[in-house]
Amino acid sequence: MSSLPYPVSHDIDTQAELNDERYERALKALSPSDVLATVDDLVAQILNAREHPLCALVVHCLQYGTTKSSGKRPSVSEMVGASYEPLIDEAIARLVEEKLADFSAWED
Repeated sequence: MSSLPYPVSHDIDTQAELNDERYERALKALSPSDVLATVDDLVAQILNAREHPLCALVVHCLQYGTTKSSGKRPSVSEMVGASYEPLIDEAIARLVEEKLADFSAWED
């Protein structure tokens, strides 16, 4: 048996680490306004009003009134956040992909 130490560096995936680092930098470079604009673009592409994230809230407000008119916050308000979250995820993913695709952003 050999007494040479096993080179630990062979087990390190430097490319994966670099990709993770670039992803984190791209994610941190996003601004809320960029994400909101992309979410707005995604919402604008929804053709069926029943699929719009605000549809349940609008229907509720039309039937029972808004918080201002009824004095009671609509119970579907929490659903609105839940319905927007997938759009936010998609917007972030798109924007990060765009930043990662821009090779000049990674040049020093």
